[in-house]
Amino acid sequence: MGSDRLTSAQCWLAGHGEQLVEHLRAVARLARSYAPPELAEPAELAGLVHDLGKATPFFQKRLKDPQYQAAEANHSYIGALFGAWVAGQRGLDALAVFLAVARHHGALRSPWELLPNPWDIDPPDFLDVHRQGLRRTLRALPKQLEAVRESWPVLCLALGLPDPAPFCDGEVWSTLRSLAEEAARLSYLDLSALEDASLRHRYWMTNIVFSCLIDADKKLAAGYRSPPREPLAPDLVRRYLAERGSSNGPLQPFRKQLFETVDRNVRTWPVPVLYPAQLTLTAPTGAGKTLTALHAALMIRGRVEAETGRRLRIIYALPYINLIEQTVDVARKVLQHAGIEPERVLLEHHHLAPLRSRPSTSVTTAQGRKEAKPVPDEEDIEVDDALLFAESWDAEIVLTTFVQVFHTLVGYENRALKKLHTLVEGSILILDEVQAIDAHYWPLLRALLADLPRWNVTVILMTATQPRLTAQGQARELVDPPLQDYPRRVLIRPAAPRSVPELAEAVALARDRSQLIVVNSVRVSLELYRALERYHLPLLCYLSTNITPRDRAKRLAKIRALLEERQPVVLVSTQVVEAGVDVDFDAGWREWGPLESLLQVAGRINRNANHDLATLGLVALAEGQGELVYGRILLDAAYESISGPRWDIELIQALEEYFAKIESRISQSHAESLLAALPRLDYDRSNVDCRKRTESIPLSCFRLIEELPSLSIVVEQDEGATRAIADLRRALELKDPHERRFAVRRVYRDLEAYTITPLLQRAVGNLPPPLLYGREDLRLISHDQLDSFYDKKTGFKWNVDQFL
Repeated sequence: MGSDRLTSAQCWLAGHGEQLVEHLRAVARLARSYAPPELAEPAELAGLVHDLGKATPFFQKRLKDPQYQAAEANHSYIGALFGAWVAGQRGLDALAVFLAVARHHGALRSPWELLPNPWDIDPPDFLDVHRQGLRRTLRALPKQLEAVRESWPVLCLALGLPDPAPFCDGEVWSTLRSLAEEAARLSYLDLSALEDASLRHRYWMTNIVFSCLIDADKKLAAGYRSPPREPLAPDLVRRYLAERGSSNGPLQPFRKQLFETVDRNVRTWPVPVLYPAQLTLTAPTGAGKTLTALHAALMIRGRVEAETGRRLRIIYALPYINLIEQTVDVARKVLQHAGIEPERVLLEHHHLAPLRSRPSTSVTTAQGRKEAKPVPDEEDIEVDDALLFAESWDAEIVLTTFVQVFHTLVGYENRALKKLHTLVEGSILILDEVQAIDAHYWPLLRALLADLPRWNVTVILMTATQPRLTAQGQARELVDPPLQDYPRRVLIRPAAPRSVPELAEAVALARDRSQLIVVNSVRVSLELYRALERYHLPLLCYLSTNITPRDRAKRLAKIRALLEERQPVVLVSTQVVEAGVDVDFDAGWREWGPLESLLQVAGRINRNANHDLATLGLVALAEGQGELVYGRILLDAAYESISGPRWDIELIQALEEYFAKIESRISQSHAESLLAALPRLDYDRSNVDCRKRTESIPLSCFRLIEELPSLSIVVEQDEGATRAIADLRRALELKDPHERRFAVRRVYRDLEAYTITPLLQRAVGNLPPPLLYGREDLRLISHDQLDSFYDKKTGFKWNVDQFL
């Protein structure tokens, strides 16, 4: 009899024909293995109950007929309530289990969005619940409860879960009321002490349980197996440097000193000081920080593994994709030198949001773009091994972007949170060029980074210009003692030119030297480039986001080669060249900007200290847009720091005072509002306008990079672009929605090299046709239209005069 009842409760999942009970056991085991010890039980419980709601005739009808969208077929909500009921009996966090299960096919939502007001719980009608979708879900519960009375007892017995009879007979409503009361309490939580880390503990617990569940579920549904963990010798970098040899330039002794100082500290400091911990690595531009940081991470990893058996992942994050590509190249050389195939241990993860196939229904965003309208309870089952490998960070060394890291830490989206558990399984997180992080977010990110050691993470903040992302005395400096007598390389001084023509004339007068000119906007960069063309400089080059990534990479390689030959290259650029780009000019000019940005440009001048005197002239251009780009506060602080000529080393030493000045003046209300959202579990809400700076905003309002409305334009400039466009069109013709989605995502990486994203206001004056029928947000400059839309020297053609 029992066997017959179990057979009637069977349910089939994502293409594998697994029985429901087998799938739930497997997800529970995997989720538990992902979780930190204190969260192993709630992660396992979430895995055991997440698909229990599929054991109903309503859900099985949906499997046969996708058009059947009755509320009774929603499997997640009833399973979430049952999980909360069991969690309550076991002394676990019921709300964390409820949220993880209820939203395991989508993004996390604020609890009070998923639960009624405590006084509105009046089954079975729920007439007073104002949100229509929630009212439909709640009113379907009695039918679902009746349906699971037969199937659940046998399933629960097989899964080691308690008899569900009391739950079905009425305790479901007390569980719902208890959750609703907790949600209401959170929504009114007193947050007078935002810096109290204990208030954020529940946020981390909930997100980690959610991460363990969704990653386990997706991997098992796809039949994916994580690759085996690989050993890495701690001395890989030292061996590579020993065989590569060293240059004889003026900075070589300091590079050696930096490496040996950090090496000594990571070898001799007690392991608890190194892991988990907050560390900084602060050294001037050109001192060799990249290889030193990689060496430090490998040494810490080796010592932790030797003492504890735990094998840490190394996650190396940078602000910009072009910097990641440079760092990947360095890491690959180190690995190849040791005879290690990079693909076995190294992952580069920075692809942008995937293109979607043309939606059958759409909504218009506040920016005027069409986006796919989400399907209720959408089955987001991943089936592509390469994508699962990337999105779960299943590698020993991961190279990624700040956006990927911080949108995982300030997390609510499903795809971003999949990799959170990987981070807290044990990792070393290197944040390189941290000065690029918007100062408005410092309070929020400072708090989150301070929390990470509690969750098995060592954070290394690395830059030449260290911002205030750690509290006083909280982080330990790896470069201890600091480098002494580091040579001054660049004299930074206010300069005379006050307009684009005046600056062009000053550059032309020094045409025998290589010069880097960085301005604050694409518009001014184009004006300056055109002004300089009139002087017929022999090696005039241009860089900005106006040209494709393919052209930027090729151009930078050519510029480096010319600079090594001591050729008088003149490069006009926007900020894309500032951080981490390895070029070495004789002199430079920079439109006024934040002090850390000025110093980053100075780091591209006399980089190897081959000259006794190199200068960076600071110009206040009448045509400039510095205040629009950076705001008045940052510019004023920079003006106050450089009233006259000062050496780069002097200004680096003045950064602490400069950053303190900024933080005392800048508005932190947005970051504090987001910080307040963490203990509230305020993930995402309906009808929230993130543009309004209110005291209460959800985490969905966090954007590490605030983007203005833009347009994606693919430039068909070679055969590689032609192939990628053809592959995209073929992918979109696939009938199976999962195959189509992942085929599109695979080809998107190839398209990135040919894609530019100009601001919408720029593009409308010279708009190329759509690449795909009905997709206004994706345009194509075909090969035979290049002359009309794309200049080989300056990129996308737009009417600059309309913005004068």
